[in-house]
Amino acid sequence: MKKNLSRIGITLPAAIFATASLLLVVGCASHTFVPTKSGFLSRYNHLVKVDDLTSRYINTNRLAIYNKFQITAAKCMVTAYDGKPLPPAAQQKVADYLREAVTKALSDRYPIVTSGGLDVAEIRVAVTEAYKTGNRLGLTVEGEINDSYSTFQAAAVMRTELGEAYLGDWWDGPSAKQIIDAWASRLREVIDIAHSR
Repeated sequence: MKKNLSRIGITLPAAIFATASLLLVVGCASHTFVPTKSGFLSRYNHLVKVDDLTSRYINTNRLAIYNKFQITAAKCMVTAYDGKPLPPAAQQKVADYLREAVTKALSDRYPIVTSGGLDVAEIRVAVTEAYKTGNRLGLTVEGEINDSYSTFQAAAVMRTELGEAYLGDWWDGPSAKQIIDAWASRLREVIDIAHSR
C-alpha cells in the first residue's frame, strides 16, 4: 500500500488524515436537526415520534366530527435566524402566510369560521424554529386541532423540514413558502382521511 501511495505522491499519514477528515465531514452532513418543544401546543403528551423530524397525534374518530374550522392562532415564534434577529414585521409576514396557507388548503371543502360551534374545531399553528444548515433552510412547524368548546386535542404535530436556502430574507423565499404549503396540504389530507372513514 505504501508503494501505491508513494507512486501517486501521497504519504501514509496524509492518506490517514484525508480519510479521517472525510469521515468527519460525512458524519456532520448526516447529522439531523432535532426539533424541540416550543411550548406552543396546549399539550405534548399525546405526541408519538414518527421519525427524527416528526412527532404527531391523531384521534381520527374525534377529528371526523368537525366540519368547520376556526384558525385561532397563526404565529411565527422565531426571533433570530443565522445569528441575526428577526424583525417583528418579518414575524408577522410569516404568520400571515401561514394563516393564508391553511385557509387555502381547507376552505374549498371546510368553511373557515370566526366563532366556535358543535362541529367547529380550532386550528392553532406556528413556525417555531428557523435555522440554516449548510445551504439548506430548516423550519419547524407545530400545530394542533382542538374542540372549540372543550379544547379537547383531536390532533397535533411537530415537524421539521428542509428546503433550499434562499439568498435573500428566508421568509420571502420560495423554500419557506413551499415548506408551509406542504404542511398545510398534509393538514388537509389528515382531515380528509378522518372524514372518509
